[in-house]
Amino acid sequence: MAARLNDYKNQISKPSYVDSSFDYYRFTDIISKEDNEFRLKLRAWLEKEVQPTINDYVERAEFPEEYIPKIRETQVFHYLVDQPFGKGKSILTQGVMAAELSRIDAGLGTFAIVQAGLLTATIDQLGNENQRQKYVPLLRDLQLTGGWGLTENKFGSDATSLQTTVQKTEGGWLLNGDKTWIGNGNRDIMVVWARNVENNKIQGFIVDLKAKGVRSEVLKHKLALRIVQNCQITFTNVFIPEENMLSKATDFQKGTAKILLHSRLMVCWLVAGICMGVYDNVIKYISNRKQFGVPISSFQLQQEKLARIMSNTQAILLFAHRISQMYDNKKITLGQVALAKAFCTERAREVARLGREMLGGNGIIFDNYVMKAFADIEALYTYEGTYDINSLVGGRELTGVAAFKVPKKNK
Repeated sequence: MAARLNDYKNQISKPSYVDSSFDYYRFTDIISKEDNEFRLKLRAWLEKEVQPTINDYVERAEFPEEYIPKIRETQVFHYLVDQPFGKGKSILTQGVMAAELSRIDAGLGTFAIVQAGLLTATIDQLGNENQRQKYVPLLRDLQLTGGWGLTENKFGSDATSLQTTVQKTEGGWLLNGDKTWIGNGNRDIMVVWARNVENNKIQGFIVDLKAKGVRSEVLKHKLALRIVQNCQITFTNVFIPEENMLSKATDFQKGTAKILLHSRLMVCWLVAGICMGVYDNVIKYISNRKQFGVPISSFQLQQEKLARIMSNTQAILLFAHRISQMYDNKKITLGQVALAKAFCTERAREVARLGREMLGGNGIIFDNYVMKAFADIEALYTYEGTYDINSLVGGRELTGVAAFKVPKKNK
């Protein structure tokens, strides 16, 4: 009897806690065994090789070049690229791996999504076979890295009005204009969306960032996604060889919109990763931090906030899972993805805010993750379509009425 009472006392004094938000509702049951094994391997590698040093780069707003060969060795980008060039059997597989990157640092996750979900996916889906064979393996193995250029100084949400132009010339095209907020815009190559002056259509081109006439400058004083090198880029009579025109990117709907469907979905997974990171860091902190002689995890207010963090995280994970299923089954619409992106980023703002509150003063030190998440989620709330625009894209699909394009007046 005494032994049993002591055992019971120890259970009360040393409570166990749920240390992984990904596992709480057995999310592992709905991904393949192979994917989960790689996910766990990737998580262990990230916690050992990246987590101890990533915040040094965050503080200096520098990209960690030393990680590139190490990331290449993990082959995580093989899971972020579709077959046959990669192991990405589905966007669900790609999303789960992206979430693990974002769980450690959303800047690292964003680098991966720009590289794989935008640049590589665009060439893979909209390029011809020669372009795919030439670029996709190099991008998958990080032998080439780069960005994706749609946003301009004067045109952000109103992307269809972009002013960067291409004009036919002997042997190719001449590119003129500007792009801004281009992640990885100081690397090797990028896809540029530009207006063909001959037919007024928005088309896609592969551009060498070291070509004559390209000027790239890293944007300074950015507080979110600090390791991502967002750039202001200008193009002055940049020559693009004919073979660098993406043959299937013939207009905005067939080209740009198709990729935005893919990338906005992947943002939902990055958001899920941020929320996982918040919960996983908060639960450890509040379980070990004592005030008034007890762990602060025993306080009712802390438990209520933690329950909201977990609930929002699960909602985001399940939302991301469902739209991934629909995407893989080719039954998804742009409005459905836009609505998901808007909801997930809005809920994640609450997750980050609650996590920051729960850590008190220590919550503003980004070594504890939550302040970093608090800043980073603001970028995800805005990029790949702002919350407002994505809500209206969803609203347009629900009502059949576009609220953000002013109707042209009849002459």
